[in-house]
Amino acid sequence: MEEEFGFDDQIVIKNLILKYLQYWKLFVICTFITVLSMTIYLRYTKNIYSIESKIKILDDSKGLNLPSDALGFLSKSKVNLENEIEVIKSKKLLEPVVEDLNLNTKYYHQGKFINNELWNIPIIIKVLENKNLQSFAFNIEITNQGYKIKTELQSIDLKGKYATATINNHKIQIIPNPDYDKASSEKEFYVTISPTANSVNILAKKIKVEVVGEDSDILAISIEDENSEKSKAVVNKVIQKFNEDGINDRQLISKTTVEFIQDRFKYLAQELDSIEDKKKQFKQSNNLSFIEADAALDIQKRAKSETELFKVETQLALSNLLKGAIDDKNGNTIIPANLGLENEIINVLIGEYNTLVIERDKLYKTAGGQNPTVTGIDSKIGILRTNIKQSITTYSKQLNITLSQQEKDLGNVNRLITKIPNDEQILRGITRQQEIKENLYLVLLQKREESAIAFAVTSPSIKIIDYANGNSTPISPNRSKFYLIALLAGVLIPFIALYLYFLFDTKIKNINEIGFQNSNIPIVGEIPFFEENNLFKNKDDRSIHAETFRILTSNINFSLPIKENKIANIILVTSSIMGEGKTYITTNLALALASYNKKVLLIGADMRKPRLKETLHMEHNGKGLSSYLHEKETNWKDILVTKNPYNSDLHILFTGSIPPNPSNLLSNGRFETLIEEAKKEYDYIIIDSTPTIYVNDTFQIADLADLTLNVTRFNHTDKQLLGYSRNLAVNNKLKNMVYILNGIQSKSNFNYNYGYGYGYGQETHSQKRHWLKKWLP
Repeated sequence: MEEEFGFDDQIVIKNLILKYLQYWKLFVICTFITVLSMTIYLRYTKNIYSIESKIKILDDSKGLNLPSDALGFLSKSKVNLENEIEVIKSKKLLEPVVEDLNLNTKYYHQGKFINNELWNIPIIIKVLENKNLQSFAFNIEITNQGYKIKTELQSIDLKGKYATATINNHKIQIIPNPDYDKASSEKEFYVTISPTANSVNILAKKIKVEVVGEDSDILAISIEDENSEKSKAVVNKVIQKFNEDGINDRQLISKTTVEFIQDRFKYLAQELDSIEDKKKQFKQSNNLSFIEADAALDIQKRAKSETELFKVETQLALSNLLKGAIDDKNGNTIIPANLGLENEIINVLIGEYNTLVIERDKLYKTAGGQNPTVTGIDSKIGILRTNIKQSITTYSKQLNITLSQQEKDLGNVNRLITKIPNDEQILRGITRQQEIKENLYLVLLQKREESAIAFAVTSPSIKIIDYANGNSTPISPNRSKFYLIALLAGVLIPFIALYLYFLFDTKIKNINEIGFQNSNIPIVGEIPFFEENNLFKNKDDRSIHAETFRILTSNINFSLPIKENKIANIILVTSSIMGEGKTYITTNLALALASYNKKVLLIGADMRKPRLKETLHMEHNGKGLSSYLHEKETNWKDILVTKNPYNSDLHILFTGSIPPNPSNLLSNGRFETLIEEAKKEYDYIIIDSTPTIYVNDTFQIADLADLTLNVTRFNHTDKQLLGYSRNLAVNNKLKNMVYILNGIQSKSNFNYNYGYGYGYGQETHSQKRHWLKKWLP
């Protein structure tokens, strides 16, 4: 079963809340300070804006589907976005961005505390020599005549809109900004110039590239910076350079093919010229000018055989050309594609090979040759190169076999033509070689034009989904969030400080302390704190101070034992340590009792450090209690002070001179005699004794008391001392002991003032306190 939330729990919670609410002014001050500090911080903190653009990576290999059983190990996957991200963030791509936008030169508007970066300003400043460039800065002012440059070491005046200057051994050029079309009031700028490599590194750290969705081909490119216009220009330029890089990669195959065919044209032209000369010389040497047409049937058969033979020889020649091209290439280079070879597998292999070579070159530039992905691609490239060679070799063998068969068939046809002269056969062979070379020339010419067209109209590698754009609201600092943090800090800081203070503070704060609650000793009085050492001056006093001690006298009378004979009640006032207000309580209690027309004797029994006369504001240099205890011939009535400025019913026996042995004097029996004689003449005898923790003087006279008042003090008495004093009462070392809590301070306006808000119109103690103490109790 759950315990019910009872009234006692409510009281505990209420007291806990009020315990902290007493310091509400501290919470207000701390919150004001944190909010003010946050306001100042945000005032001089630069706003950061987020600019983002989205692009889609286009896959130019879509539609190429190969049989999985033939080339399953070369199956093409979708676009590798991780590779594309690395390319975008690579220094190779970002360096031209920095150079085109002149990002290594920054312009600022100088403020009192921070400099705000500018982007589009009336001038452009460039460094003409980048060798051994070191970072440097200067101020430049646009004047009517030109420019004025200031550095820590020099001042330069330049005339004209176009000017050059040498600063820190670096030559700079100043030109008007052609893209600037605003009427600017800015005439003076603070300029910083840094090496390009530094600017590239900074840009590489700032730029963020992320995939939009798990199965998406869309990338989000973003930059967070204080200048949104600059960020837009940078993001757009990065996208432009990335697209150009992809287009260049796509054009590489076409460019290589055109160059290869162009080289082959030179050799084909020489071979055609050689065949023409050979044919010409043969005809001239054999006096041949016209060859009779063959019989229709023989011609048809021979034409068919020759056509097939021509086709095979053409394919064989293309195979040899391609094989020669592969053998001539060193390393991972592009192989000419689409030369007209009628072998789909070889064409597919070449396409896959070129794609891997391009991908490998991209990764090599960004990741280096030791990257596992690069070495993996190198392995695949090697396998593909070997497979291409083997496929070409196999295809060439097949063509040779077919060629032999076609030649055999053609020979059979030629043997049927018995009437054709041998010279005609030779001439026919020369003509056939000529036609093969001419046809090969025309095929290569066509492929060159196709590759040139493909190079000229290469499709873009990306599609821009969103151009660089951003919200006009800065992403940092988040003012609402920071102010919320400031408010929370303004509450938590004093709360934590108070919690730690309460945790480690062992001083008594109120009568609800555990030490009081567990002592089973009654508390007869709670005395509030008074700024001045007030006294109960007269019977008509109606101040809070007077009413407090009237309440105390009533509680004490209830605690005193009932006596049938009308002899004086003896009240012993003591404390555990010094500074708890023992003498203050003693004097005011005596005056309060005397205000009821009771005869009261006040005895200063603290012969260690007496403060009775200082508390009563009275001068007394005569004999006192110490004289009576030491001198047998002295009568205590003779040294009694019966007149005081406060109340005629109060008689005072001051301490007198301080003896060297107070404990011995108190134990010689004369103090008991004094009490016995005084009990017959007074209604109350109030004894101001010594603190119990230092000396045993109080224990010498404790048995004489009817009631012992143990004075504790707010925020002064340690809680451990409650256990000490409780043991004194339990062991009967202090007779009929009760507690008084002295010096209670009112700390709030939440009616938690210990019951002393009487409202009689008198000025209270809190009104007399220092203004700072009113705010920080």
